[in-house]
Amino acid sequence: MELDHETIARVVAAQLPGRRVLGIEDRGEWVRRTYRIALDDGGAVALKVRAHPEWLDSTLHERRVVETMAEHGLRMPRVLAADASGSVITARYVIQEWVGGQRLDGLLARIGEDEALAVYRALGAFYRRIHAIRGPRSGVWFEDPEVTLPVSPNDYMYRAEIVEGCGKRALDQGRITRRTYERAVAVWREHLDYLQDHTPTLVHYSAFPWTIYLECEDGAWRIAKLTGLGDVLWWDPAVDLAMLRYPPFMEAPPTRWQAFLEGYGPAPEPRRLHLYAVLQRLCAAMGAYMAPERPSNQAWAARALQDVDRFLDVVERG
Repeated sequence: MELDHETIARVVAAQLPGRRVLGIEDRGEWVRRTYRIALDDGGAVALKVRAHPEWLDSTLHERRVVETMAEHGLRMPRVLAADASGSVITARYVIQEWVGGQRLDGLLARIGEDEALAVYRALGAFYRRIHAIRGPRSGVWFEDPEVTLPVSPNDYMYRAEIVEGCGKRALDQGRITRRTYERAVAVWREHLDYLQDHTPTLVHYSAFPWTIYLECEDGAWRIAKLTGLGDVLWWDPAVDLAMLRYPPFMEAPPTRWQAFLEGYGPAPEPRRLHLYAVLQRLCAAMGAYMAPERPSNQAWAARALQDVDRFLDVVERG
């Protein structure tokens, strides 16, 4: 949903009284449409507007996620307002402090390997702290972290994205063979109890190369902000680790993964990572993650679907 200057000024007047809009920059859309708003006091805020009304709304959830992280000492841009009422404008929105940073995928394309290893160590240290936040049980939660939907994320993703969803679409479109599809369904079904046996922690889930922003502070890299916070839930930390080890539309060489583990600590056994990687490869290749468009995307997606059998082989070998 695109907003004009008058509408944005009305939102700022309602939520940030006494502050006036000097300039607006449309930063594009990914899940939400984001505007950078320059204010007359010299500061800036991010206005993030719900772009897909058909999706479950996460406006208030995003605010609670930021608060939960702050309670555990994790720096995220403060949420200044979160309005799901439709009382000011019909769209639901979040206003946060403006924090810039360099997006992980673009950053890694510009720096040398020594710096890339330092970035991965910072990523490991940051996700170690996220995964130190323990939850009551795995599941989606909204305003109250203690109250989760009575649906296992493992069961849901198995049925919604492997049996159906991206797995079924990949089969129907001839992008994977029936043998690959049936293997993925069978292997995940056989390992559901194994995957359910985990300690629930805070999980980013949308830990994509385009949702992680870093900045260099006093010569050291740190995570400046995460986007996609509507997808934060209690789940298996290996879900994030699989995404970071096998990032969609990017590669993470073993040396970078080792640097990540230097910051993170011990990783779960490879079988767990590869099971989640099967799910994530199917979802990424079939467009579920809404990756930024690049000329290389199609070739990467084809390789990713070939990886499914390779990951299944590793799981079956034990």
